[in-house]
Amino acid sequence: MNPLEDNFRVYKVVKGKRTQLDSLDAKAPAGKWHTIHVVQTGNHVQCYLNGKLHLDVKDDTFTGKGKVGLWTKADAVTSFDDFTYSGK
Repeated sequence: MNPLEDNFRVYKVVKGKRTQLDSLDAKAPAGKWHTIHVVQTGNHVQCYLNGKLHLDVKDDTFTGKGKVGLWTKADAVTSFDDFTYSGK
């Protein structure tokens, strides 16, 4: 979520190269807490912002258990709290 540009995006990173999978114009005011929830089952990725499904993509790059990353733009001030990962 980027409140500076009013967008919500999902990316993949392979060998250091970031590729955008989907994007949506979305407003989430800066200076307030927001909830991001991501569910991946096989090649299906669903991204929720504040409880609402916004991004729903399929990508065959990563389909099993693996790593999760958080990324912010250089000009953003972002805090993360209560991060959990469940690699079932």
